[in-house]
Amino acid sequence: MNYLLSCFTALLLLGCSSAQQNIAVQQITALYVADFVSDEPLQCRPTDVDLSNVDALQFFQLAQQVDYKTLHDHYNIAPCGIEGTLKYRQQSCNWQIKAGATGHIQCGEERHYFACDKCELLFN
Repeated sequence: MNYLLSCFTALLLLGCSSAQQNIAVQQITALYVADFVSDEPLQCRPTDVDLSNVDALQFFQLAQQVDYKTLHDHYNIAPCGIEGTLKYRQQSCNWQIKAGATGHIQCGEERHYFACDKCELLFN
């Protein structure tokens, strides 16, 4: 019984630690803006999130990585954004940056959330 409890505890700890891994943004390369997306095209336009490849990379460098609950509870999620691809540790990943200065990077099944309180200049 103790063996099973130990194994279960180890599995829980492994699962929690992998879910909490932070992405090392300095290891992001080959970031490209691919497209603009909007759920409300009359209210949220490409000019609301007009970032170049360099600007998008700067967003991830300036942003703070947060968990989904923090993002959901404390930030406004805009209905439009830009998306594209990048390489992280030689793995191809997708990313999205919303007009409200929030975003995410998805590498396989892992999704990392970001919010940027210092990005006013990028979105003006």
